[in-house]
Amino acid sequence: MVRAKTTTSTRPRRVSSNGVPGPTRPLLELDGYTVRRMAAADLPFVLGLQQTGANHLLIDLPSSAEQSVAFLQELEKQPWATLMVAEANGMPMGAMTTGLTNLTSLNTFVLAMFAEPHQGTIPLGLFTRHLFWTYPLQRAYVQFPLLDETAAYADLYASVGFRREGVMKQHQAVAGIRRDVGVFGLLRADFDRWWAKHDPRLSL
Repeated sequence: MVRAKTTTSTRPRRVSSNGVPGPTRPLLELDGYTVRRMAAADLPFVLGLQQTGANHLLIDLPSSAEQSVAFLQELEKQPWATLMVAEANGMPMGAMTTGLTNLTSLNTFVLAMFAEPHQGTIPLGLFTRHLFWTYPLQRAYVQFPLLDETAAYADLYASVGFRREGVMKQHQAVAGIRRDVGVFGLLRADFDRWWAKHDPRLSL
């Protein structure tokens, strides 16, 4: 069975001419897609990505670059923090992170943003596989407003095994209008069953 390729390196991180650490080396690779840890050099890409398509409906980032850096630094301090960038053939195309991890219930929030959500199945599959492989995680979940603009994300999460668990009625205000929010979850056992059926290379 072909497994997702995991690469590790003890070589120093690449540094740009201005002294800022450059992009990190790939952690996981499959079919031309790579997933690597987020670095300071990725911040302009992440900020631009958040303003692409429906991504601004998934998360509110601070308006300034300095505040965004501080936000991401705080995010990295959370338990099991995993901030990653996805690339296709060497070009950044998405960002993914965990948050709000509960070490008692062993669950974590998963946020994924892509320039083209329909292209995110393999990177998000690699990311969630890494979480279940690395931590004693039992459930990953996500929630976002149910709008026409976010329908592609409902499809994306479904494509890696997430199930729609429920709806929180009028839970979030979007442009001053109360909107329903969908909750999608993925259990460890469901993850393995999903990929054993759809692409065994991503099975645990």
